[in-house]
Amino acid sequence: MSGAAVEILQRVNTSLAAAISRFQPEHTRASAIQAEELSALRKEIRCAANCIRELPPHATNEPALEKHLSDFRHHLEQLKQVLPALHARLLAEQARLSQTQTQINAAAAWVEANQRTL
Repeated sequence: MSGAAVEILQRVNTSLAAAISRFQPEHTRASAIQAEELSALRKEIRCAANCIRELPPHATNEPALEKHLSDFRHHLEQLKQVLPALHARLLAEQARLSQTQTQINAAAAWVEANQRTL
């Protein structure tokens, strides 16, 4: 079981590291982050959590597994630090899009009104 756990944790750690990097403000605009990415990341974290729950108590004595568990914890802590800023950026992007939609609607109403007067 611990061999499979090492593989799962290694895969999840790779995904987490990539996501944390992508979520940094200097690497991407908030609008570039897709809901599917967040959903996939959540699935990966759940998969790792289930894997960890199923480990026998003595399995954590294995050096490779212990390293991947430590990396997993570290990545979760990093994600915990990054998510509030990402949330704020997503809210700002939502407000920007809402304002743009309002401007588009106003322009469309103006065009329609002008077409009626001509």
